[in-house]
Amino acid sequence: MPLAYPKGLKAFTQFVLIPLVLIYLIILWAYETKILLTANLPKGWVSILILVFSVLGILAMLLVYPLRNKENHAWIKQLWKWYFRLIIPLIGLLYWAILYRINLYGFTVGRYYVLLLALWLTAITVYSIIKPNYHIKIIPISLAIVGFISLYGPQSAANISKVSQQNRVAELLQIHHTKGLSEEEQNEISSAVTYLFNNYSANGIVTGK
Repeated sequence: MPLAYPKGLKAFTQFVLIPLVLIYLIILWAYETKILLTANLPKGWVSILILVFSVLGILAMLLVYPLRNKENHAWIKQLWKWYFRLIIPLIGLLYWAILYRINLYGFTVGRYYVLLLALWLTAITVYSIIKPNYHIKIIPISLAIVGFISLYGPQSAANISKVSQQNRVAELLQIHHTKGLSEEEQNEISSAVTYLFNNYSANGIVTGK
């Protein structure tokens, strides 16, 4: 006999969590429109806004998923279908924001995880659109695999960010030998060296160590 769906959880999800997701979606769409019209990308935090919204939305989808085949709950299938379509423009903005920062300042552990989660979110979105009736276990399992990838090996967050910041310092120092450094470039070197020292000790500052 299947377990009864908790009434309190059902009420919270239907009348609190999902409306919050929809309101948040409207706000982010309006915010993205403003960014596109002004061509002015905010520093840093736009990626976090989108990721928080995406996680909140997927959580809401997972909570109502067991009700999708019950009578009077056909709207859940439509919600699942349209949620992933509606976040596609936000994923595009997410890539713009994080790749812009990485291009300017290289990888840090934080930027690594934002990009990795963007790739995971893209994969889940595409898969959800192509095959909407998949088992929801795929979401936590795939997220666990992504987490494992980020922790071990040459592709780990720690290694990628270390190599990226070392290369950034080496590139700026090469500029110093050819034409000298501007104040902004000196600040970039200082920022990169501080990051390497704080996260990898003195050995992390030496390229190739």
